[in-house]
Amino acid sequence: MHLARTDYSCSAACRILARMNNYSRLAALVVIVSLLPGCSQPPVGFYETRCHDAVEYVRRDGRPLRMDIFVPQDGRSARPAVVIFHGGGWAVGNRGYNRDMARFLASMGYTAATADYRLWPDGGVHPAPVQDALAAVKFLRKNHAEYGVDSCCIAVAGESAGGHLALLVGLAQNRSIFGDDAYPDVDTSVSAVIDIYGPTDVLPMYERGGWLVRRLCRGYAGCRPEENPEQWKQLSPVSHAWPGAPPVLIVHGERDSVVPFSQATAMAEALEKAGSPYELVKVPGAGHGWGLSFNSVASQRTLPVIVDFLSRVFKDHRLAPGARLTDSPRTAANH
Repeated sequence: MHLARTDYSCSAACRILARMNNYSRLAALVVIVSLLPGCSQPPVGFYETRCHDAVEYVRRDGRPLRMDIFVPQDGRSARPAVVIFHGGGWAVGNRGYNRDMARFLASMGYTAATADYRLWPDGGVHPAPVQDALAAVKFLRKNHAEYGVDSCCIAVAGESAGGHLALLVGLAQNRSIFGDDAYPDVDTSVSAVIDIYGPTDVLPMYERGGWLVRRLCRGYAGCRPEENPEQWKQLSPVSHAWPGAPPVLIVHGERDSVVPFSQATAMAEALEKAGSPYELVKVPGAGHGWGLSFNSVASQRTLPVIVDFLSRVFKDHRLAPGARLTDSPRTAANH
């Protein structure tokens, strides 16, 4: 089954949002998306939320890794879920970066979790962060009844380094290459991936980047490219595109100087070649890191796109191989 194609203009919606305060804008986004021509009705409504803070989802070397799990109050008992991974060059950051996004998704009726993972300065070189991301998915699936999750409908998302991890979780057909060891009896498959300006082809980014980008890439890889070329290939999501992969939403700023927009197009081209469903959304004028400010203009431009994407993939989450979301890249509307 193919996902329904959605083409819409947000110009009128953006004029309305511009006159509202931040909290009213967030509440209005879901309503606007549901009214725009050609959009599927969001599967959920507005809810008060509560958070299960600092839930240990796996223990590594005696140290707990935790996630914050936001759930809608009085929502339906079996909900789609989204697991979000933070950015920070695989070197810094924590689950708190994405609490606003998780809370917002929970207010719409999803279960939404934001998870920590091991960082390379503390020994968490590849594939350790991927192992942790897989464990986070498994934890929610294993404990689906406690957190009201439909175990067949789990998506992963992330910004920057977190987007990279989400892509690897969603695209890698053979997850055993990451040494996945937590909850061995639990499935790691996901229904969809949301990549927000994540690295997708690490070697070119390393070769063309400045000293900081090169340091972050080398730290995460745990070696230089010439020391282990296969490792560098394995840690790049473009190497894992395949026809049966879940649908991918790629959201990227056109002026990103840290993770260039060419990383987004490289991922789209790999998915296109594999015949795997994807959607590429360019955010005009946006650089890098805008996902950290949930109320930023760039974030508010892209929220309707993310809402629409989730409503479609969770409605038709069993796509036929080779299905596509759109025929061409989309552009997030300007305010």
